[in-house]
Amino acid sequence: MGFWQNVSDECEYRGISRKELAAAVHFSVNTISSGIKRDGMPEADLALRIANALGVPLESLLSMPVPSVKIDTSSHFKEKRLFKLYGPYIKKMESMPQAARKAIFTIIDSVQK
Repeated sequence: MGFWQNVSDECEYRGISRKELAAAVHFSVNTISSGIKRDGMPEADLALRIANALGVPLESLLSMPVPSVKIDTSSHFKEKRLFKLYGPYIKKMESMPQAARKAIFTIIDSVQK
């Protein structure tokens, strides 16, 4: 994955819009949108500001191994993987009536026994 795809995935995971990210890094939303479309590399200072705004190591946005000495991101990546897997279902459940959610949780609990 490229830098901008990683940024897009991270924004989705955190529920941050491009407009919010642009405001956080003091850059135009058009620059971020065109970067995502082109999948090019931003200037170093913008890449670093984006990583800081998202609270992730720059190396993770660059698809580089993150040195374990600096930051242990294993739980972050596990959460990200789980969100990709279950996120769509969570969003659907949030829009369901309480009774329907309760029924689903009852089913899940009965299957786990």
